[in-house]
Amino acid sequence: MSTTVWMTSALLAEPASMAAFLSAIPNGDRLATVLFQGGPISSRAYDDDTWTARFVASDGTIVKCFAVSDITIDQAEMIAFVGADLIAMDEPAFRELVAKALGPTLDSSADPSHILSE
Repeated sequence: MSTTVWMTSALLAEPASMAAFLSAIPNGDRLATVLFQGGPISSRAYDDDTWTARFVASDGTIVKCFAVSDITIDQAEMIAFVGADLIAMDEPAFRELVAKALGPTLDSSADPSHILSE
Protein backbone atom coordinates (compact mmCIF):
# COMPACT_ATOMS: atom_id res chain seq x y z
CA MET A 1 0.00 0.00 0.00
CA SER A 2 1.15 3.52 -0.78
CA THR A 3 -0.44 6.48 0.95
CA THR A 4 -1.34 9.30 -1.42
CA VAL A 5 -2.35 12.83 -0.45
CA TRP A 6 -4.06 15.31 -2.76
CA MET A 7 -6.10 18.49 -2.59
CA THR A 8 -8.85 20.04 -4.68
CA SER A 9 -10.57 23.37 -4.23
CA ALA A 10 -13.29 25.48 -5.78
CA LEU A 11 -14.96 28.84 -5.40
CA LEU A 12 -18.56 28.41 -4.23
CA ALA A 13 -19.71 31.18 -6.62
CA GLU A 14 -18.39 29.36 -9.72
CA PRO A 15 -20.96 26.71 -10.78
CA ALA A 16 -18.69 24.83 -13.22
CA SER A 17 -15.86 24.65 -10.70
CA MET A 18 -18.25 23.47 -7.98
CA ALA A 19 -19.79 20.83 -10.25
CA ALA A 20 -16.34 19.38 -10.97
CA PHE A 21 -15.37 19.58 -7.29
CA LEU A 22 -18.54 17.85 -6.06
CA SER A 23 -18.52 15.15 -8.75
CA ALA A 24 -15.28 13.75 -7.34
CA ILE A 25 -16.68 13.42 -3.82
CA PRO A 26 -18.96 10.56 -2.76
CA ASN A 27 -22.33 11.98 -1.66
CA GLY A 28 -21.33 15.31 -3.17
CA ASP A 29 -25.00 16.29 -3.46
CA ARG A 30 -25.41 16.15 0.32
CA LEU A 31 -22.19 18.13 0.79
CA ALA A 32 -23.46 20.74 -1.67
CA THR A 33 -26.55 21.32 0.47
CA VAL A 34 -24.36 22.20 3.44
CA LEU A 35 -21.84 24.23 1.46
CA PHE A 36 -24.41 26.42 -0.24
CA GLN A 37 -25.81 27.55 3.11
CA GLY A 38 -22.82 29.89 3.02
CA GLY A 39 -21.25 29.50 6.43
CA PRO A 40 -17.92 28.02 7.41
CA ILE A 41 -17.81 24.24 7.68
CA SER A 42 -15.35 21.53 8.49
CA SER A 43 -16.22 17.93 7.79
CA ARG A 44 -14.61 14.58 7.20
CA ALA A 45 -15.62 11.24 5.77
CA TYR A 46 -14.03 7.85 5.34
CA ASP A 47 -14.70 5.44 2.47
CA ASP A 48 -14.27 1.84 3.64
CA ASP A 49 -14.18 0.47 0.08
CA THR A 50 -11.27 2.62 -1.11
CA TRP A 51 -9.58 3.22 2.26
CA THR A 52 -9.74 6.96 1.55
CA ALA A 53 -10.32 9.76 4.04
CA ARG A 54 -11.58 13.14 2.89
CA PHE A 55 -11.32 16.31 4.94
CA VAL A 56 -13.47 19.19 3.67
CA ALA A 57 -13.36 22.80 4.84
CA SER A 58 -15.04 25.96 3.65
CA ASP A 59 -15.04 29.57 4.77
CA GLY A 60 -18.23 30.34 2.84
CA THR A 61 -16.32 31.55 -0.24
CA ILE A 62 -13.92 28.73 -1.09
CA VAL A 63 -14.08 25.02 -0.37
CA LYS A 64 -11.11 22.67 -0.08
CA CYS A 65 -10.98 18.90 0.04
CA PHE A 66 -7.86 17.12 1.22
CA ALA A 67 -7.88 13.39 0.53
CA VAL A 68 -5.61 10.66 1.87
CA SER A 69 -5.78 7.21 0.30
CA ASP A 70 -4.69 3.80 1.53
CA ILE A 71 -5.14 4.52 5.22
CA THR A 72 -7.27 2.89 7.88
CA ILE A 73 -10.15 4.60 9.61
CA ASP A 74 -7.98 4.76 12.75
CA GLN A 75 -5.29 6.60 10.80
CA ALA A 76 -7.93 9.00 9.47
CA GLU A 77 -8.98 9.71 13.05
CA MET A 78 -5.33 10.37 13.97
CA ILE A 79 -5.13 12.97 11.18
CA ALA A 80 -8.38 14.58 12.32
CA PHE A 81 -7.15 14.64 15.91
CA VAL A 82 -4.30 17.00 14.97
CA GLY A 83 -7.04 19.61 14.49
CA ALA A 84 -5.52 22.03 11.99
CA ASP A 85 -7.20 24.99 10.29
CA LEU A 86 -7.74 23.26 6.95
CA ILE A 87 -9.05 26.30 5.09
CA ALA A 88 -5.74 28.06 5.74
CA MET A 89 -3.68 25.10 4.51
CA ASP A 90 -2.22 24.27 1.14
CA GLU A 91 -1.31 20.78 -0.04
CA PRO A 92 2.32 20.81 1.24
CA ALA A 93 1.16 21.94 4.69
CA PHE A 94 -1.47 19.20 4.76
CA ARG A 95 1.17 16.62 3.77
CA GLU A 96 3.20 17.75 6.79
CA LEU A 97 0.13 17.38 8.98
CA VAL A 98 -0.38 13.82 7.70
CA ALA A 99 3.28 12.97 8.34
CA LYS A 100 2.99 14.41 11.85
CA ALA A 101 -0.18 12.46 12.57
CA LEU A 102 0.89 9.13 11.10
CA GLY A 103 4.61 9.23 11.83
CA PRO A 104 7.23 7.63 9.64
CA THR A 105 6.10 5.32 6.88
CA LEU A 106 8.00 2.64 5.05
CA ASP A 107 8.66 3.52 1.41
CA SER A 108 8.31 0.20 -0.41
CA SER A 109 10.37 1.42 -3.39
CA ALA A 110 13.40 2.08 -1.24
CA ASP A 111 15.74 -0.12 0.74
CA PRO A 112 13.58 -1.60 3.55
CA SER A 113 16.10 -0.42 6.13
CA HIS A 114 15.25 3.22 5.33
CA ILE A 115 12.23 4.77 6.96
CA LEU A 116 10.81 7.83 5.22
CA SER A 117 8.07 10.21 6.19
CA GLU A 118 5.84 11.74 3.58
